Amino acid sequence: MCITKLTTAYVFLLLVGVAILVVISIALNAATLGVINKRFDEIKNENGQTTSKTTVSAGPITTSTTRPPISFNLVDSIRIEDLMNHLNELQRIANNTGNTRAIGTRGFTETVNYIYNYLANNASGLKVFREPLSVQNFTIKGNPILISSINDMNKTYTYSTNLARSDFTYVNYSASIDLTKFNLIIVPNYGCDKLDWQNVAGRAALVVVGGTCTNAEKSELANIYNASALLYYNHGLTTTSLAPVIVRLRQANKLPALFLSYAIGQELVNAANLSNVSIWLDVQRENYSSFTIENVCADTIDGNINETIIVGGHSDSVPAGPGINDNGSGTAAILVLATNLARLYQSGNYTKYRYRVRFCWWAAEEIGLVGAIHHVQQAQSPFASSDCRLQDYLINLNYDMLGSPNYMLGIYNGSSAKPDTPSQAINGSIRITEVFRNWFNGKNLPWDYTDFSGRSDYGPFLAAGVVAGGLFSGADETKTSEQRTRYEEKLGQGQGGLVGAILDPCYHRACDTTDNINQLGYEKMVQAAAYMLEFLGQKDDLMTWLYPNGRPKPRLPDEYFPNSDYFRNIDI
Repeated sequence: MCITKLTTAYVFLLLVGVAILVVISIALNAATLGVINKRFDEIKNENGQTTSKTTVSAGPITTSTTRPPISFNLVDSIRIEDLMNHLNELQRIANNTGNTRAIGTRGFTETVNYIYNYLANNASGLKVFREPLSVQNFTIKGNPILISSINDMNKTYTYSTNLARSDFTYVNYSASIDLTKFNLIIVPNYGCDKLDWQNVAGRAALVVVGGTCTNAEKSELANIYNASALLYYNHGLTTTSLAPVIVRLRQANKLPALFLSYAIGQELVNAANLSNVSIWLDVQRENYSSFTIENVCADTIDGNINETIIVGGHSDSVPAGPGINDNGSGTAAILVLATNLARLYQSGNYTKYRYRVRFCWWAAEEIGLVGAIHHVQQAQSPFASSDCRLQDYLINLNYDMLGSPNYMLGIYNGSSAKPDTPSQAINGSIRITEVFRNWFNGKNLPWDYTDFSGRSDYGPFLAAGVVAGGLFSGADETKTSEQRTRYEEKLGQGQGGLVGAILDPCYHRACDTTDNINQLGYEKMVQAAAYMLEFLGQKDDLMTWLYPNGRPKPRLPDEYFPNSDYFRNIDI
């Protein structure tokens, strides 16, 4: 079922939420926001060393003590103060709950309650519901062990939670194994072809990450061809791909698995090319229990439920920090879009869309798009409720990381979708890219294309054949000199950012706080998102515009799994 009814406990929470929000609103509206200067006192590289010390201006921010009348279009209703008020609330939640809003923590539970209660109290005309789902725990007991034997010489490798100083680390959803010896075999190429795995039976298979397949897909091939253990190693093609990283396999994985640094992986490859190599492996998994988390969605009451626009982003952070940019910025943006659209609908001066709009906050993106995948799988079930069917979803708009301090105004490039993307979703996704691009050009703003490989919560929708698009201000990408020049030409001197620095130096770190938000870039991104929603909502025949060649019934393939190569938690 898509819809969960309010319980007595929820009603109580709503009343408490009203009182809290009134106090917070008074305090925040009384504050004066000045010019925001983003100071990177210590931007650290992957080795934890200081690489630069400088200032990035976020631009002037204005404020008022009274809310202006609601605008008559969605773009003009977007105010940075409203966005920052929500981010301040998410920061407060993190401050009071161990500096994190990751799933399985009180911080995440309070985040979900905040979203739900705020909508219930401030978005009249929206139908708000929770969507529970179950996630399996994964906890390592003690330290994993890795020992090699090369020419009868044993070597024990270093494990540390500080990945920059570790030779290897565990893999999420590795199976347990007591200390056991295996002969090592090197998987050729990237291990993306069945032929690469023909000789792995009964051995520990060592494979480099990358290629055209995900780590999870490699583990599936290792299982099919009866490998006894699986060792990944980093590819070493850049300075940020030398250390081991934590990746995630399917929860049903049956193989013990570790992830090695580039240096250790290459050492074993070189040794195996000259002689027989054995390894000893020990991994102890402590917790196989499950716990419940929740997506939150809110529907416009008006509009055809058989033609639905979904606007989504994830609500969770990584364990390492409060996740205010990743993805408090998307969470707040969608809250403002939802409440402002509801107010416009209530104003009587705004033409309601012929389409239903569903706003969703997905759980557990940081461990592999779990909440979004669950929603898509439920929506394509033959038992799905009539108001929650995948075939009724025309488009998914995704907003993940919109306020990066050294930002780009990034547009998902529909032309760069993965080769196996259903063809019916391509034309519409390219059109969405063009609409965003035209808006930025019309406002004389710089922009960049960004990856469209399914890395965020739009992934399962796109893989099912639903048109997708969205915005992204950058994570661990590096700003180029060309980008800075182009941004300064459009935005003014000092607004181009830092050449050679990553776009979000606090990506997946404890410093991802409200101080990590570039308010100038953030406001422009949310205005672009507002324009897109209004543009689509006012289309007379959105189905034909998005699917000019027709639309087969969408379906997520059974073998779908997100690009888990990106899901890592680096603790430096």
